[in-house]
Amino acid sequence: MSETMAREGRALDPFTVIADAYAPVSDELNVELRVEMGRFPDALDGVLFRNGPGSLEMGPDHYRHPFDGDGMVVRFEFTAGRVHYRNRFIATEERTAELRAGRMLFRAFGTNLPGGFRRNGLRMRFKNAANTSVQWHGRRLLALWEGGLPHALDDKTLATHGRFDFDGALRPLRSAFVDRLLSPELPFSAHPRIDPTTGELHNFGTLAGAKNRLVLYRVDASGRMRERRFIPLDALPFVHDFVLTERYAIFFLPPVSFDVPRTLFGLKSPVESISHDRGKPTTVLVVPRDGSEPQRFETRGGFVFHFANGYDDGDRIVIDGARMDRFEGGPILVRDPEWLRGQPSFDARPTRFEIDLARGQVTETDLGSPEIELPTIDSRHSTRAHSVYFAIARSKPSTQMPVHDAIARVRPDARDVVMRSFSPDLPGEPIFVPRSASAPEGDGYLLVLVYRARDKQSALVCLDAATLETIAEATLPHAVPPGFHGCFVQRT
Repeated sequence: MSETMAREGRALDPFTVIADAYAPVSDELNVELRVEMGRFPDALDGVLFRNGPGSLEMGPDHYRHPFDGDGMVVRFEFTAGRVHYRNRFIATEERTAELRAGRMLFRAFGTNLPGGFRRNGLRMRFKNAANTSVQWHGRRLLALWEGGLPHALDDKTLATHGRFDFDGALRPLRSAFVDRLLSPELPFSAHPRIDPTTGELHNFGTLAGAKNRLVLYRVDASGRMRERRFIPLDALPFVHDFVLTERYAIFFLPPVSFDVPRTLFGLKSPVESISHDRGKPTTVLVVPRDGSEPQRFETRGGFVFHFANGYDDGDRIVIDGARMDRFEGGPILVRDPEWLRGQPSFDARPTRFEIDLARGQVTETDLGSPEIELPTIDSRHSTRAHSVYFAIARSKPSTQMPVHDAIARVRPDARDVVMRSFSPDLPGEPIFVPRSASAPEGDGYLLVLVYRARDKQSALVCLDAATLETIAEATLPHAVPPGFHGCFVQRT
């Protein structure tokens, strides 16, 4: 048996695959990719952007959570079946200073500085990693990180223009000292929602202070901030995503919250301070977009990292997302396969929520296997009724930390889930591109960045959204760590 055949015949340990996948990127490239199979459709006439942690190391220091890695945006430009690739780290103020020093200088969301209280106490400026998402809106490309300001990027070169505050709208409020200490800048989450009818971008942030608040933003189609709205909160829940419909913004406020005093005094990083009170329900906050008073409902306690979409149906609101029964904070040492092997699984299952506004009831329907994450839809149906969404998935149930090695197509009305396994490889969030502007919902392509475990390289794969079969594939010259979110921008 040849060495190649022997290597391919061995089963790969999934936890070693994850650790290898998060190896730091050392080069920034600007190259045309080699198309290994098939041909990328002419309908892919535009640019795919993706964001994620490009490195979990800073000199001798190692970050203890993927949310802390320095953001690196990748760019794929499609022209007549050809693909041009570029990647670039985001030159945040923090990364620039740390590269100069050769070590960590700032606390991070999941990593405290070495040195205990002396180096962490009362230091509430956390490193803005700019690593969670990338959004094109108002002819502006923004790299997003939910704990602080976005960063504006050049959409062609990916050069960093700097922190972006919407003409001062995200700068600190003139309020109590404790508010300025805990929130030195207003948070702008990594999960904005765009209304395809108005072109407006809606977003939010959770704001710690003497009184905790939820802040809602509305940005018009040209990119100007038009509204900030503050809603008081009893606690400071961990809210990562929200739902936008034609009439409402909906927030699931779970019994999962930050221990602000322990974080303030440097005893724990924010992610280590998160705890889940499993005896309490989730509050569903329904905020009318017309400015009228919010309504509050309760449903069983749990946690949703990501929602696919939501829409209004008379006096009902229908929402699809990936629900966990429990969520606890703590480090996620993705570069350590032995640590990963010992961690419990947090299963996020496809779940449909229905909010009956007239009766004040919330019902949940578990759509069954598999466990999923990072659900995405045909963005033309954002805020309105949808019949299909896509996600990364686990091809096999496990009692250990999940390994999402598949892409799933979910039809929630029919409770139908179809999967395409890539094992032992790791696919990222699928981005849907319609076959044409007038194509029916779900008729188009999925663009997926896949980490190839055996070659330790990444590939861009184009799937038929209806069948999940591969149409084309191009290989990158290096590996890109599993990222979080991205967007496709159609050429105009």
